[in-house]
Parts: sequence; C-alpha cells; structure tokens
Amino acid sequence: MNKAVTPRSLNRRHFLAGSSSLALLGLLAACGRDSGSAQESGELTGALSLLLGSHMTPVEDAARTHTGDLDIDLTVEHATTPDLRNVLTNAFMARRSQWDTVFLTAEVVQEMADRQWLADISALMESYTQSEGFMERTMTAAVSDGQYLAVPWNVGAPIMHWNKNLLEEVGLDPEAPTDWHAQQDSWDTFVEYAKELTTTINGQQVYGFTDAWADTAVLNTWGSLLQMHGGTWFDEDGQPAFNSDAGRAATEKLYDLLHTHQVVDPAATTYTWVFDASPAFLNGTRGFFFTYPFMAGVANDPEESEIAGANGYAPQPAVETSASVDGSEFLGIPVFSENQAEAERFLEYVLSPEVQKQIALAGWATPSTEANLDPEVLEQYPVNEAVVQSYEYPVDYGFSPDSAMWRGILADQIHAVLTDSTSIDAALDDAAAQIVSERS
Repeated sequence: MNKAVTPRSLNRRHFLAGSSSLALLGLLAACGRDSGSAQESGELTGALSLLLGSHMTPVEDAARTHTGDLDIDLTVEHATTPDLRNVLTNAFMARRSQWDTVFLTAEVVQEMADRQWLADISALMESYTQSEGFMERTMTAAVSDGQYLAVPWNVGAPIMHWNKNLLEEVGLDPEAPTDWHAQQDSWDTFVEYAKELTTTINGQQVYGFTDAWADTAVLNTWGSLLQMHGGTWFDEDGQPAFNSDAGRAATEKLYDLLHTHQVVDPAATTYTWVFDASPAFLNGTRGFFFTYPFMAGVANDPEESEIAGANGYAPQPAVETSASVDGSEFLGIPVFSENQAEAERFLEYVLSPEVQKQIALAGWATPSTEANLDPEVLEQYPVNEAVVQSYEYPVDYGFSPDSAMWRGILADQIHAVLTDSTSIDAALDDAAAQIVSERS
C-alpha cells in the first residue's frame, strides 16, 4: 500500500515559490491622500530602505550587491504575507513610509493603488513591457487607471500536472497532455482521460482529477475556464461580466467534472489549498492536478513523492484557448518614500538580465522569458518552460481593490451550484447583483 505524503511534510520553500496568489483576509481601511504628497523622485540620496517578505532571499541578496557596489546605505525589514496589508496600512495611513521599496501581493497592489499610495512607475516600465522578452501578462495586477504601479519579482500561474505512470497503466499516451494547451477544445480530451483514469488499480480507488475547490480556491480553476471560453471577470467599467455565456459554461464544466463524469476526488470541495489536495496526487492515486508550478519540484522529489520521475506538466488545456489565473508577487514604491530615485534605480537593477537570472536560479520564475528559458536555469527548473507558455494565453484574476469581497460572494454562489442548491443562471446573476449592491 502506498504511503501518503502529508501536507506537513511538504517543503515550505517549494510552496512559497508558487503560492503568491493566496488571498489575504479583510478589507483595507479607507484613507486617501492628495496628489501633491509624493516627493519628487529625481535626487539620488545614497540611502535605500526595503520591506521584503522573509521568502525573498534572492531580492535581498541583489539589494546587498547593488547597494554595496554603489555605496548606498541599505536597511531591510521583513513582513510575512498574512501581515503585509496591516503593516503597510498602519504606515501609510499616517502619510509616511519608512521604506522606499515594498513587497506587494497582487491583491495588496490594487488596494494600495486605490488609496493612491503607490508611485506611478510607468516611465520605468515602458521599455520592459514593450520588449518581447518580458511577459507582459505578469503585470495584470499591477495596472490601475492606465498606470504601472509595481514590478513583478516572481510569477506563476497554475498549470496542469499529471501522473505519467497512471496514464500508461490505463493505456493512455502519457505525453499527449503536453500539447493540449495549443489544441482548441482539448478540455474534452482531458475529460475523456480523466474518465479513463477514474478506476480501481491494485485495490486502490483512483480519480482522474484533483483540485482545491473549497472557499475561494474554487475560483482558480473556474476563472481559468471563464477565460478559456473567452469570458472576463469585469467589464471596462469594472462591473461584473462573469454572468455571461462564458461564466455559465465554466460553471457547467466544474459541475460536470464533479457530478456528471464523477472524475473528481470527492473531497476536492473541502480542500482549501494546494497542500490539502496534493497528498493523493503525490502518492499516485490521482491522475491530473491543476496547481502552481512549484508542484513539479515537489512531485519529482523522492523524499516527498511516490511519483518522482513520472510527473508531467504543461499549461492547462484549452476550450477556445488555454488560460489561467495569475500568481505574481511585486515590488512597489510608496508615494511617501524619501528616496524614490534610489528606489527606481533598485527596481531597474532587479529587472536587469543578471538579477533576473539570479532569481530564476534560486527557484523562482520571473517575468523575463530569457531568464526562465536560460539553459542553466532550465537544467534545474525545466517547469519554467510551461510557465512561459502559460503566460502566452489569458492570465487574469479580476484584480480589484475589493477582491476579497467579491471573490467570497462569487465562490459561495458557485458552491451553491455544486451542491445542487441553485441553478447556474441564478447563481451567477445573484453573485453579480450582490457585488453591485456591496459596492453601492
């Protein structure tokens, strides 16, 4: 009998490399500023203060090299991801910042932007976003009112993983899923594979697919399907647009996986994050798993996985197109920074080819195609090729300042469909109406 790998045994370093899209709880306290409060950024002061996540070792290493070479006084503080919103809010509500560059999750970027607490770095980003070597879709969460407000330091959209051994065992081509992302309507092929894999093997129940669908985690795959059908979360005016033909088709596909085809691990609706769903995949009893790229490293580690050497990975399958939701993390400049020019110079250094490669060699995919596909990087992290391919397709999570509010509402309605408590049309229309009401 296969030994299960428990969530506790998984390496936190692997997790952090792909989990930056986990939602933070609560809403930002409202507090504005007038547009004249930002310091002019033209003077290089010779001082730089950073607020970084404790997991951001390659960024901190780059900062120490950068400031050492230029004889800049450096101060570094750390904040955990769950504490980040409160730390920034407490500082910025007082209209000051002891940091010149700050770590930001995607959700926090939008909240800080809504309060006008982040400096516009569009001029800095222009040459990068127009370059073929920069994955522009990694900037989705960092754009507000046409302005670029943050630099992605690591990126990672959920991709498809699969157990090649299981596919071979039931007579399926273990390499075929590699190209599904480029094949229209390959979602149907994925479903057929999942149905073949849902069986009993050596006395163990095997399911074709596992995922985390509890709470707002269900929106990762639902949001991917929304975009696969050509849909969008919100319209140009920021109003709900998911109660559309695309939204209905996305919801129907989730429902069918669970109820019609019965290919999903039945506990998926109780899994709130990747570590809940991963043990059965790692012990070899689940065929496909949609989750972040870091799982490729975990699945290939014989100390943590029973499918080492047999894990396939590629962008998610396609309907009209492949698609995913974004999981990037960012660096931004507070408008209250006392050293904005030094902060901009540091962000340019982070975006330099040498630092991008340094970050990639530390195990983090970056917005630089060249860094991700560098032969030395790919030798250690071959999954980066799938990351780059994923960002060639729609990658969006409907980022807005009130994401925490609307994601809870929408997820609750999707769960109501999955439990046969309401119809798809009623669920999506009710979610849209509730969101509009909450915003009024």
